[in-house]
Amino acid sequence: MPKFRRASKKPRTLAKLSAIVALAAAGFSFAVFNHRHVAESEHDRAPAPAPNADISSARGPAQAPPPSIATPPPICSHFYENVCQKRGLTRDPTGIVRPDIDGEIQALRIYEEIIHKHPEWTSEQVDEELVRSIYTPKRLERVREAYNWVKAAIERLIQRQPDRVLNPKEKKQLIEKIQAVKLDLPPPAAAYSDEPDLFTKNDVYYERTANGQTRMRVGGAYLFSAKSRFNLIFTMGHEFAHSIDPCELRAADIELKSYKALTSCFLEKKFVVRAENFAECGEGDPMSETFADWVAVQVTADALRTETVGYTSAQIQSAATNAIRDLCEQEDSTREADLTNHPEPRIRIQNLFGNQSEIRAVLGCPALPQPDLYCSFESVNSPGNHR
Repeated sequence: MPKFRRASKKPRTLAKLSAIVALAAAGFSFAVFNHRHVAESEHDRAPAPAPNADISSARGPAQAPPPSIATPPPICSHFYENVCQKRGLTRDPTGIVRPDIDGEIQALRIYEEIIHKHPEWTSEQVDEELVRSIYTPKRLERVREAYNWVKAAIERLIQRQPDRVLNPKEKKQLIEKIQAVKLDLPPPAAAYSDEPDLFTKNDVYYERTANGQTRMRVGGAYLFSAKSRFNLIFTMGHEFAHSIDPCELRAADIELKSYKALTSCFLEKKFVVRAENFAECGEGDPMSETFADWVAVQVTADALRTETVGYTSAQIQSAATNAIRDLCEQEDSTREADLTNHPEPRIRIQNLFGNQSEIRAVLGCPALPQPDLYCSFESVNSPGNHR
């Protein structure tokens, strides 16, 4: 029975091909790939399958507002352009975000160095050393801390919904599913024995295994390319959200009226555009990815509001940019994006992220002239919604 894997925050791309081309241009050999090919031929492995109403209430002590800005920054009206026009790395006070390819090249370089230094080693020995070099205690602690923070933030998001939106039973069901998601990290390298290429990938993804367990995995290259805490929070928020997305709940025979209001709003506002002959929750239905983005935005808004006190306006803008910076990499002409299940980058960045009221507030952006441009669990009550 195959594993059920929710798509990563990032659409699958030709990242490995791009990495090979970049390595070749830098003068590196392809011994790393030849070594892996030989090792795999000896050990057959099964491949891995593939205002928000009431959101901001009961948040606890009020935080200091961001510095007043006489003129709203350009990002306020052009989120997509201001985020995606940046090239190379972006930096905020917590760290940097580089293009995916940079992290993959760095991980592949370490892999190749290990092979050249120890040509007599088996594939398993090489992987153990690779894991030791990439998944260091410091990097793992950063990931674990973000994982715990995001899990608690989503639980708070669920708990603060009024009973008319989510009743106590529904809240309990959702929180249990969030709590069941295990953070699955090496070492040992055998933790990813079914998908060893993940050590040199930027993928971070949620999956439900054949025995019903749910877990989140983190590619080694991601630890190099995304060091910003805000990117970690958005990424993990997105993947955690897949454990409670509409299709996961459908698989668990859970039906929530509030989800119908939210997903209907996604369709009405064209955050979700379905193909003419789509199959609900099937290949080509972007609803789950849009829901995961929406939850990640709520969680990131929490982080930007509570963790940027004392930042300058430029630093807050960099933090917001870093949170979603890697969503635009599919626009890079060197890559081929698979948008089968993901919304267009402009929708994800401008509409889902840039129109969120708390994010606009912390950036010093004016409120939207029409609050109902955004979606919430109570969008059924918004003016202009006809169902």
